[in-house]
Amino acid sequence: MIMDQDLSSQKQPGASLPALWEFVRVADYRLPNPVGASAALEKWTSFKRLFRRGDKEEQTPVKAEDELRMLSDSRLQALVRPIDWRCAAAALDLALADWLHASKPERPVRFVVGQPHCGHPEILAHWAARHRVHQVVAPSVEQILGGDERWLEGWPSGDRPWVLPNLEHCYLRHADGLGLVRRFLAQAVSGALGRGVIGCDSWAWVYLQEVWPLPQPDALTLQAFDGARLSRYLGNRVSREKGGCLRFCNAVTGKEIRLACGPDDSEVSPEVTQLAVHSRGNIGVAWTAWRALLRSLPEQEHPAEQTPEPKREPSDEADRAAQRAPADDSAAETVWVSASLQESPLPAEKGEGMAFILHALLLHNGLPVSVLPELLPQPEHRIASHLLQLQAFGVVALAGGRWQISASAYAVVREFLRRRGFLRDEF
Repeated sequence: MIMDQDLSSQKQPGASLPALWEFVRVADYRLPNPVGASAALEKWTSFKRLFRRGDKEEQTPVKAEDELRMLSDSRLQALVRPIDWRCAAAALDLALADWLHASKPERPVRFVVGQPHCGHPEILAHWAARHRVHQVVAPSVEQILGGDERWLEGWPSGDRPWVLPNLEHCYLRHADGLGLVRRFLAQAVSGALGRGVIGCDSWAWVYLQEVWPLPQPDALTLQAFDGARLSRYLGNRVSREKGGCLRFCNAVTGKEIRLACGPDDSEVSPEVTQLAVHSRGNIGVAWTAWRALLRSLPEQEHPAEQTPEPKREPSDEADRAAQRAPADDSAAETVWVSASLQESPLPAEKGEGMAFILHALLLHNGLPVSVLPELLPQPEHRIASHLLQLQAFGVVALAGGRWQISASAYAVVREFLRRRGFLRDEF
């Protein structure tokens, strides 16, 4: 089963490693420590020096960028499988177990705060399915702007717990867009709506604290993926079903980038640590960046066309170890890791129109294009023009009818807004 590897990384009695997935209080979130990284790497405003060793002399790369090729989607699928949020849901289950089973919990609702691309709606959906808990659908734009109380009247009755996965979709930064969420939070925190779990994007969480007091010191968030966690995670994401042997190598230095696959792999490659620093512990951003860095030589582009070996299950631990660590490294397939991740550039503009659009998208974790003219002091045609330009640069993407900041551009956009003094999340 695919998720067994990640679930087996959860903390067990006597285990020496921390849980791979862990929920902690928001105040206990710890940014990855840039051990051995320079001040420039610590800020990570660009990837220009990613994976280069030393700044004093230019190093001739082992593999030049023009020698390498981007990997196909199918190859990437095998090398870096999609994030399985069920593993995070299992960790959330541990964090909420005492509260869920208490007859009279101190707080009727618990909050789960998630960064963009860290999957909090998916995590809560899996958690709700696990416990057969009712999922509440966010109100429509018309209900929000009209302050429609019927949304609150349709709440689950009795002692049945409920989950609202996306509080960020329950308000609009508009004169008429805050009344409904204020009334909801007042009723929820007072216990009038019964026992429930509320998920909220980290940018909306900061904004809503300006709108309605949220004294929630025990709000939970997914702990940062530092270098050690990220190394273990990426190692677990590599599909080895065909028994193939892989080596990830720095395209500049030629040195192997080792990904941990178990408790015996304690050393973290500097490249993985730097990637964790860049992503600020955000697993969705790190996963996207890692995939974008992987390359192959032209003759390696179609490994899937080779006749696959019959699939078999490892018979014992020695067999599994042999698959992880082949005796002959020369027989291993090399996946090259580029030293140059192409950041999504922000289009040049005069004024702050584009910045306001980017900020609005983050505060709501995405917005329908039809709503933006209601929230921004810009004509509709100007907003549409900005969005199309940002889409062409890979900064925004349309998903589920909402424009969102892409995972590949999130770090750049966050830094762009920070420099301009915009309200931002605490991560």
